[in-house]
Parts: sequence; structure tokens; C-alpha cells
Amino acid sequence: MGIFKKLTAVIIILVLANIGFIWYGQASFEATVKTLAKSFTENNTTANLGDPAAEDIEKYIEKSGLKEHPYKTIAVQFEGEYRNRPSSKWAKMHSLALLRPSADMMWAVKLETNPVVTFNALETYHAGRASMQMLLFGIIPTGEVEGKEFARSELARLLAYSVYNPALLELPSIEYRAVDERRTEATIHDGNISATVTFVTSSNGDIVEITSGDRVRPLKKGGFMRTAWRMQINSYGEFDGLRLAKDVVEAWIVDGNSIEYSKSRLDSAKRL
Repeated sequence: MGIFKKLTAVIIILVLANIGFIWYGQASFEATVKTLAKSFTENNTTANLGDPAAEDIEKYIEKSGLKEHPYKTIAVQFEGEYRNRPSSKWAKMHSLALLRPSADMMWAVKLETNPVVTFNALETYHAGRASMQMLLFGIIPTGEVEGKEFARSELARLLAYSVYNPALLELPSIEYRAVDERRTEATIHDGNISATVTFVTSSNGDIVEITSGDRVRPLKKGGFMRTAWRMQINSYGEFDGLRLAKDVVEAWIVDGNSIEYSKSRLDSAKRL
């Protein structure tokens, strides 16, 4: 009985220590995000905006409520699910993005693969450079991604996420080309890199799908590969005066097959 009590005590101590470790890791990660967010918001170098030379994009901006509710930075929070590969289990995903009408983005993600283990990722894009840091429990580095191809991928993602950041669509460094009455190709230029996405609009003027050939996906054996990408917007909602994408599914298109890897729901948005 004495040995059993000792083993039980040791197990309880280990569990409590692990819970404390996780809590400290998440607290540290959230403090880092808040510090970066403060700097991101204060050092806002948003460019002068104009009117996009694309009729469907102009209609979309008008419908978004941007004219009545302008902003310098917008903070958006999501709940959802994420998986690395089709064979992986879906993990709970909580994320925060800071966006503004310029080629800048900060994206913090927390993934809960089970009640104990959590992974975090912090992605940033600024001045033609992008980085993604991955951390176990928010404090143990497990990898970092940089490079020109990754930066182009993040620039394309930044442009696609204008469905949460409609003011970006007025950026002068974006060129628009009408493909047909429902599709508009948009190319954003930032220094020596450019990225292109195609916006697909519905008959009532909503952006319902975004595609790009400039995104890169992680490979099972490490590294990244440029892969066709699609973002499907299933619904919209009103947040802080703006009409923004609400339910969204992101997928890689491999050999003609759609491989869903992210399902997110906009929980809140705040104009700053």
C-alpha cells in the first residue's frame, strides 16, 4: 500500500507539473503576441489608398461597409479545425490575425491535438519577408520557415485574406484583370516579389471563392511544394460595422482532388 501511495503521489506531481508547464508556455506565447500586436498597431505605415480598377471588386468593397467604417488595423479572431495531412486527425484551432491596408500581416495560431499537447505558430509578413515559428506548448521551438517562396505564399495568403480586411483591396500596388464577369485576377506587388490570386464573385456581389497558384504546402518528409490552393467562403456576418467572411474552408488541390486542411469560423473582429 505504501508503494502504491508513493506512485500515486508521483503521478499527481507529474500531472500538475505538466499542467503548470503548459500554462506557463501559453501565458508566455500570449504575452509575446500582445507585445508584437502593440508594435504592429503603433508602427502603422499604411499607404494611401485608391479605387480598384475592377467593377466587381468595387461592388464588393461598397457592400462591405468600409466607407462608413474605415480602420488602420483590424484584429480578427477565429475558432476552427486544422490538419497537416488527409490522414491526420483534425485538431482544434484558435487563431488571431492582425491585418491592415498594406502588405503586412501577423498571425498567431494555437492547435490542440489533445487535452494535454498544444502547438503554436507565429507567422509574420513585412517588407517582402515572411517567417513562421512553431513552438510546442508555446515556448519550445520545433521549427522555423523562411525564404522567398514562402514569402510569396504568405503574400498570396495576405491578399486572399482581404475578405477579412477589405481596405487592402484599395491598395495601389494591386493590379486587377477581369477574367470574366465572375472572376477577377489580382496581383499584389511588394518590393521584388509579387503574388496572384483569383477572386470569384456570386451574382449578389459576394466573394465566394479565392484560388491561387502561388501558395506552398508542407510536405510529409519536410520542406514545401508550390501547390494550387482554394479558399471557399460559405457565409458572411457583420463584425464591428463590417461585412466579413464568416465560415471558410481552405484546401490544397492535388491531382484534381480537393484536400481540405483548415475550417475556420470568424468569432470576432475589432477595428483599431
